[in-house]
Amino acid sequence: MKRNRYYLIIFLIAGLFVAPQIWTQNMILGADAVFHYNRFYETAEQLKTGNFSYFISIFGFQQSGRIVNAVYGPLFSYLQGGLVLLAGSWFRYQVLSNFLVYLFAGCSMFKLLTYGKIKENTALFSAIIFMTTYSINYWILNQGFTSWGTSLLPLCLIPLVDLKNRHFPFVKIALSVALMTQIHMLTAVMLGLIYVPFFIAYARNRWGTALIELAKAIGLYGCLSINVWVSLFLINSGDQLKMPFTNPQMSEKAIDLGGAYWLHYPEILRLIIIVGFLFCLVYWHSVQRFTKQLLIFSGLFLFLSTSIVPWDWLVAHQVPLVSLIQFPFRFFAPFTILFLFFFASMGSDLPSKRFLPIVLALFSVISIGQNWQILSHDLNRWDKESLTSKHTFVRVSEKEARESFYDTDMEQALKAVEKSSPDYLPIYHNDKKNKYVSYEKQILADQTKFSKTVKNNQLEISWQAEKTDNIQLPVIVYQNTKIVEGDREITPVSLSNIGVPTIKQHVGKNTVRVRYDPPKYVGMIFTLCGLSWLATLLWCAYRFFIKLG
Repeated sequence: MKRNRYYLIIFLIAGLFVAPQIWTQNMILGADAVFHYNRFYETAEQLKTGNFSYFISIFGFQQSGRIVNAVYGPLFSYLQGGLVLLAGSWFRYQVLSNFLVYLFAGCSMFKLLTYGKIKENTALFSAIIFMTTYSINYWILNQGFTSWGTSLLPLCLIPLVDLKNRHFPFVKIALSVALMTQIHMLTAVMLGLIYVPFFIAYARNRWGTALIELAKAIGLYGCLSINVWVSLFLINSGDQLKMPFTNPQMSEKAIDLGGAYWLHYPEILRLIIIVGFLFCLVYWHSVQRFTKQLLIFSGLFLFLSTSIVPWDWLVAHQVPLVSLIQFPFRFFAPFTILFLFFFASMGSDLPSKRFLPIVLALFSVISIGQNWQILSHDLNRWDKESLTSKHTFVRVSEKEARESFYDTDMEQALKAVEKSSPDYLPIYHNDKKNKYVSYEKQILADQTKFSKTVKNNQLEISWQAEKTDNIQLPVIVYQNTKIVEGDREITPVSLSNIGVPTIKQHVGKNTVRVRYDPPKYVGMIFTLCGLSWLATLLWCAYRFFIKLG
């Protein structure tokens, strides 16, 4: 019970960080806001209406039938949809989601550090500093989804402590990586990379046993994340997808160049990094091996986040997987966590420990003040900057667009502000045209002619025609997408470069239904995934209550 007061402090500080938004009633709409709000509106409406469509969008993204959530944090998208329903407006959702990101970040970091036998005061101050870093503020200031994965990443690093203590917690490891896979794939990959050197250190002199335990963890992970892998396999085996854009100038977004703002949140972070490295150099022989490992591997992620790595050359030579990173500053998020873990652990290792809580307390107070100042500054720009930007279109006046984000009819905001993001669209004809422009012309610009409703888990499209002719429907067609008129499946006359179908219409009212029909085995696999999660969570609950007893 004594430790609960620390969680209460974290709760209050998370509340303190959203207080400026509640006070000003302003919002911050970053570059990724419209994209993610459409994702979560989709799952919210599915939960609300009972019309479920796991693969294609039938409510969000202009009801275009495009695939997004199935390959981008599917289960977590439904949790976010629940938050959207609970909030009831985009303003309230932003306040609630910001609060939860801060809360998850603080609590998960505190739990990691205390699990590593670090004193509560040191753990608390380190957690507060973590809450103020740009790794967490990326969601608050730009709606960058990396922050959600980062906020829970410390919780998923708890197995590192077990590995240090010569114990392989295969359920924890499988559950941790599966959780990240269901939230943010790149963070899951980074989590796996972090585990590798610590697993190798654990496995020395016990490779036989270690590999068996690793196989068990991989097997359980496969069951917990199989919905994601099956979706990726199914969609990519039938369609060539437009993946998130390849950044040919990746180095420009390194933390020593255009991504330097990751070092500036909070401003005190640079001093903390310098102090940490200096103290480790001075007291290197007094520091435990595990603490040294944390510093070395945090340093590796710091290195990867800089332009010292020839990112532009790697992209130009099409080195596998490099293009998926897009921005080197993303490596700074795991660096932040590992470095703060190192800093707190180093304090526990040093002969004289009294100064560390005082230093961290000072740093945390400064970081709180700096974070408050940053949030207030960005909130005050709400009425001063245009919502229109490259590939983002405001369909009403700026004033009406802003007001729509406070409306309880949450669809109004998504109609008022639209973005032509082409992520995960199917690509036909090996077309080289700009897919942002294609989506804008073929989907965004052609909505008023058609009426779209949702019935029986399907998208229903109606329109009036004055003559028999070909017409292009503002929906996206994948390999398993079916267009049905009455009881008859329609084969499109043609498909555009992004899979928009042209069909024959007849005079009068036309109505077609659009749905996605995956192979029958997909349902069985999804059932396996759901049962795996249920069984694992029940086992964890059982273990928890056994310990309490």
